[in-house]
Amino acid sequence: MDNVIHISNTKRGFTRMDNSIMDAMAAVDLPAREFRVLMAVARQTIGYQTETKRLSADELGRLTNMRRDVVSKAISHLLERRIMFRVGGSRGELGISPVSEWSFYEEKQDRLTETKTSHSAQIVSLRNDASETKTATCFLYTKKTTLPSEEIVTPHVKSKPAAKAKSRKPSSAGFGLTHMLADNPHAIPDQLLQDWVALRKQKRAALSATVWTALNAELDKCVAAGISAETAMTEALVAGWQGFKVDWIVNRLTTEGRLQARNTSAPDFHSGDTSWANDLGDL
Repeated sequence: MDNVIHISNTKRGFTRMDNSIMDAMAAVDLPAREFRVLMAVARQTIGYQTETKRLSADELGRLTNMRRDVVSKAISHLLERRIMFRVGGSRGELGISPVSEWSFYEEKQDRLTETKTSHSAQIVSLRNDASETKTATCFLYTKKTTLPSEEIVTPHVKSKPAAKAKSRKPSSAGFGLTHMLADNPHAIPDQLLQDWVALRKQKRAALSATVWTALNAELDKCVAAGISAETAMTEALVAGWQGFKVDWIVNRLTTEGRLQARNTSAPDFHSGDTSWANDLGDL
């Protein structure tokens, strides 16, 4: 055949390959990049009729047109499957192992390992490398050991400033029926006092010691005018007054005929003069 070249007649040289190795190369299950590295090592050893040769990853990279890191991974995998062997350390000479020692198919391992295609320079691992967590640098622990308990120091936590006590302004809310009963010079019955307090609350009028003192002053005037304090309080409640003057009580009783009329400065409730009503807001 015209396309058959007779090696014995060529001057270009040739590599004599053992038939068993040729058969093994055809049958072995290898990724393409590892197969290229195997062929390059065979060319540099068997092709020069030597068993081993020192070949660096850079040299094999130039021969196979691959990156150095890809070549290094391919060599490691070929050594693991006993297809190649190395004499010496990591930079020792490489050679092709006897076919009887080859592992033609990659054995499945129980744990996840690097796949055959991971030797590709274009494959990127989807799993992020384990990185140091934030707590790993905590002074309580280190990455390799745990500090003894006596060396552990609790982190100092700033205590929140104590809430300032709100200053309470004195108000009329502190004065009530109890104070009035304790200071009741005219012995006004409890029920009358309760009704009067309720009336002032209904009219939203404040109740304080000052108001109580002013009320007792008016009651003193009522007693001097011959009207008992109890009567005066009753008339004020019936009229719906939150506070009163002695003249208002006198005028009310006189108008109804329950008290003899006399010349007083009490306002005339029937004359149309309403200036007296303005005094209601003072109490």
